[in-house]
Amino acid sequence: MTTIEQQVMLLKTIADETRLRILGLVATEPRTGKQLADELGLTAPTISHHMRKLTTAGIVDEKRDAQRHLYSLNTRLLSTVRSADQPPANEPKDDRFKTLRHFFKEGKLVSIPAGRKQRVIVLQYLLEQFEAGRAYPEREVNDLLGAFNEDYATLRRELVDYGYLVREKGIYTLAQSLPKRSRNLQQELPADEADWLRSIITASLRHDQGN
Repeated sequence: MTTIEQQVMLLKTIADETRLRILGLVATEPRTGKQLADELGLTAPTISHHMRKLTTAGIVDEKRDAQRHLYSLNTRLLSTVRSADQPPANEPKDDRFKTLRHFFKEGKLVSIPAGRKQRVIVLQYLLEQFEAGRAYPEREVNDLLGAFNEDYATLRRELVDYGYLVREKGIYTLAQSLPKRSRNLQQELPADEADWLRSIITASLRHDQGN
C-alpha cells in the first residue's frame, strides 16, 4: 500500500468521534476492551466493532494478555506516516494540509473556499468520506456533507461538477475515473489528481475487505 493510500485509510478510520476517544485513551496507556467499555460507557460489542477497524488499519496494536485483549497505540505507524508527510528541504510545505487546517475547525468546514485550488482540496477531503462501490441516495449525501457544513447543496453540486461524484437518478457513487479537463482547468488542479482518485478507491476497497 502506498503512503497516499495509507493516509486515506487512516483518515477514513479515525473520522469517528468514538474512535478518536478510544485513541485518546490508548495513547496514554494500554487498555483492555473491558476498560475501554467502562471508561466510555459503551457495550463490549460496540468496543469490539471499533477495535476491529482500528487494528485492521494498523492504528492500534492488539496483544493477548491471559484471557484479555490489550490495546495500545501503534506509534511506529504514526511516525512512519508523519515522516513521509515531510517534504524535502528544497520543496515548499504541502498546501493541502495548510488549507485543511485553515478551513476545518473541530471537524467542521467553517467556510467554502472561494479560490479554486483551495476549494478542490476541500472537495477532495470530503470525497474521502465516501466509500468506493457504494450507492448513496441524495438524502444520505446531504447528511454526510451537512455534518461538515450546512451548505451541503453547494458541496454536493461541486463534487458532481468536478466529476468526483457521479449522479444518476438521484443516486450518487464515487467516480471511477475523472472527466477530461480543459487545459485552463488542468492548470488550477493538482497534477496528481488522477493518482489521488485512484488511491481513494483502492484504499476504500482494501479497508472494506479487511472488515
